[in-house]
Amino acid sequence: MRLYFANHRAVWRVGDVAGIDRSLLAGALERYRLPTGTPVLLDEAMRPVEPVSSWFRSLALARRDAKSMRAYAYTVLMLLRFLQARGTDLCSATEMDIL
Repeated sequence: MRLYFANHRAVWRVGDVAGIDRSLLAGALERYRLPTGTPVLLDEAMRPVEPVSSWFRSLALARRDAKSMRAYAYTVLMLLRFLQARGTDLCSATEMDIL
């Protein structure tokens, strides 16, 4: 798993995207924009890890502090790695899995 944080300045530093008009890209980024600092947790295939990605999005849209979300993100990452080492995930973990 990889942990990233939304950073709009970094997106524009990449430059143009082949085959996509810059104004179209700007519109799409604005429409689906995550607030700066929102944690984004991706799996090995670079897909969002659920349900934590939706949770972080809801926290960001509720205007939670970016520093708090950053702390939550590292805690969630540790929990997910802990569960993964035990052969389970967040949705199917039970007390018996962590003993």
